[in-house]
Amino acid sequence: MGCKSKLLISSAIILVGLAAPGAAWADEAAPQPANTDEIVVTAGRRAQSLSEVPSNISAVTGDMLENAGVTDVNSFTRLIPGVVMLDEGPRASGNRNTLIIRGLNANAMNPNDDNPSNTQEAVSTYFGETPVFFPLKLIDIDRIELLRGPQGTLYGSGSVGGTMRIIPKAPDLSHFSAEVNAEGSLTAHSGDPSYDLSAVLNVPIASTLGLRMSGGYQHLGGFIDALGLVQMDGTDKFHPGAPVLADPANPLTSPAATKAPEKDVNDGYTAYFRAAMLFEPTDGFNATLRYTFQHTLVNDRYEENPYYGTGEHYVHYKDNLDPQESDIHIGSLDVNVDVGFAQMTSATSYSQAHAKSSSDSSPFLRVNIPQYYFGFPRLIAPIYREQTRKVFTQELRLVSKPGGAFDWIVGAYYNRNHLDFSMDQRMPGLSDYVNALYGLNPPLDFGDVLAYGGQDKVTQEGALYGELTWHATDKLSLTGGIRGFKLKTTGTSGIPLPFASRTTSWYYGIPLDEFLLGGIEPLSYKDSGVIFRANAAYDLTPNTLLYATFAQGYRGGGSNALPLTDPAGNDNSQLLQYDPDKVNSYEVGLKGDLGRLSYSATGFWIDWSNMQQQLVSQLGVSYVGNVPGARSRGIELSLAGSITDRLSMALGYSYTDAEVTKSFLLNASLPETLIAPGSPLPGSSKHMATASVDYDAPLSDELGLKLHGDISYRSPSQSTFADIDIIVGGVDTFTGDNFIRFGSATVLNLSATLDFQSYSLTLFANNITSELGTNSGNAEEYYGAKSQTYGVLRPRTIGLRANFKFGN
Repeated sequence: MGCKSKLLISSAIILVGLAAPGAAWADEAAPQPANTDEIVVTAGRRAQSLSEVPSNISAVTGDMLENAGVTDVNSFTRLIPGVVMLDEGPRASGNRNTLIIRGLNANAMNPNDDNPSNTQEAVSTYFGETPVFFPLKLIDIDRIELLRGPQGTLYGSGSVGGTMRIIPKAPDLSHFSAEVNAEGSLTAHSGDPSYDLSAVLNVPIASTLGLRMSGGYQHLGGFIDALGLVQMDGTDKFHPGAPVLADPANPLTSPAATKAPEKDVNDGYTAYFRAAMLFEPTDGFNATLRYTFQHTLVNDRYEENPYYGTGEHYVHYKDNLDPQESDIHIGSLDVNVDVGFAQMTSATSYSQAHAKSSSDSSPFLRVNIPQYYFGFPRLIAPIYREQTRKVFTQELRLVSKPGGAFDWIVGAYYNRNHLDFSMDQRMPGLSDYVNALYGLNPPLDFGDVLAYGGQDKVTQEGALYGELTWHATDKLSLTGGIRGFKLKTTGTSGIPLPFASRTTSWYYGIPLDEFLLGGIEPLSYKDSGVIFRANAAYDLTPNTLLYATFAQGYRGGGSNALPLTDPAGNDNSQLLQYDPDKVNSYEVGLKGDLGRLSYSATGFWIDWSNMQQQLVSQLGVSYVGNVPGARSRGIELSLAGSITDRLSMALGYSYTDAEVTKSFLLNASLPETLIAPGSPLPGSSKHMATASVDYDAPLSDELGLKLHGDISYRSPSQSTFADIDIIVGGVDTFTGDNFIRFGSATVLNLSATLDFQSYSLTLFANNITSELGTNSGNAEEYYGAKSQTYGVLRPRTIGLRANFKFGN
């Protein structure tokens, strides 16, 4: 038995051991903990008990989140088996959604790219009724619903793997209440304490009008030490300037001067505010107006390099730090009206997310294309990126009232997504160096700009959808769903290369402009389609539900900013657009309860056709194309509920086998790179398991003790596709493992809470074993021994959390 397996088993024993006093309290009067069956969800666009929903849905209530100390999406994913996320702490590169459900992912697990994703995410995310992804703080949350498998008919494009819905708490019109939280903690390998302050206020303004507000400030102490930073002459962290010469007397040969080691460089802070106003004049009408704001600044990534220098963990040797600053504004208006025969909902939202960042491209240039920079000894090239995404969404739907032979849902949906992205890559001093190296007089203006440009595009989606359920008998229900959609993308995109164009023109005497790869090109794409869903549900017993589902999901297509013909004369006409991809999912499940315990068992098979994939053209330019596809199959098991009146537990397990089904050409430049059938999909772990235990023990009439423990495990995964064949002249010359293997990870968290009337004090320890949890990285083959990096989790963190609640 391996060390990880032993740790998982022994830790589970520890969790159960925490609750050992349960026998002593078993017969004492106490309120029964809520069974997971009693959680009401709205994933199907109508309120249902979790046990009644004929699909595999996980729901975690706000109380469960609070008990587990979960305040962000990263930590939430470790409560649910079968869900993976590239964990960068509060720094989400390019504000990209990296959630993976059921192994459906084609993107490399590489955190060094702050560009917005060229393909739509495989998991759709919602905050309330607003489709948006941002690393939001999970404070004052009513529940989180996780829908596994494609949800295309109800949730549209981008839900091929599933959908995550974060439901914030609504204003309470009947009671005034307030809550204050203060937390402080210390992290291993860090001399920088963390702290978190937050507050929640609920005010009934009148019997029909209420206001709820929450906000806070969090500082996360750094735990990564930088041992190889170079000295730059700038003071702006996002525009660091030029490297300082170690030997100013010899600019043609002098390397960059280095800085003294810096500790805890990946610190950051988050400030957030949320407000909601509910107007409910009658039982048949309510309107909720919401506003959410969050601002985050992180000074570097959660990454290390233990394979260079001292060989220590939690250090790196990068030339520059990779800071990111981001903010988001979300405004929404949700209106619900009882129109007699149905409930009508109008959901209107607008969000604006902005991010700016700097990341160091120097290692990649030094290792892969140093010949283009004439032996420049200070090859330092940070990339500045900035993006603004504005999204308007309007949805209108009617949901029938329950009780008849038929239930139905019909809706209309419109989404407008405007992305404005720019980048600027410079290598300060390069032009002067080339002029001095070749003694050019008069000097030529090559410029220090290696690349610039970006995207300015608008994507629009319109859809009509509907679902009809026939309750054929008291036990049998049959459901059919359909969604028709239209997509349209317009705009411009491109990355001109000024330095390469000008030096190539001078060196070879070839007239070129700076649009070496085509420059800024127009984007134009239109498409439409229809997807379906079918479900059969049968009550084997009053407490046992058997169901089978066929469901489809899709991601919208788009266009690539490529010239019809590249500078080498290659024809790109077939690369200008990429089509939507689609999944067909087949699922069978059984769910029910055994007294105090609820359970579910699901088996699934998913075919992913016409899969969108980042490819490389003959000239070596990245673009999005369609490849034959992949498939994912597996099982998901869960068991949760109350063992005694004081003791509750939850267990979960998932097995996922996700792989490429047909070979495809990943890289068409020489040498060609072919991905073989059977290659696992990036970031997918075959085995994942979670366990949690909660014990509630009264110490006196006014004092209580709550014990909580949770543990999560995921088996090894890899950074990108495996089974890579290198082809030269049409001959397979090499088969290798040109990817990073990530080991398994086991994360254990424990906490103990003392409750005294309206006060509580919690002692917690997160990631007790300082599990590295690496599931992302930049390999030595591409970034060099010194600058290779691997993402890590925040190590062992021990802290104290105080909470005060007043009002009813």
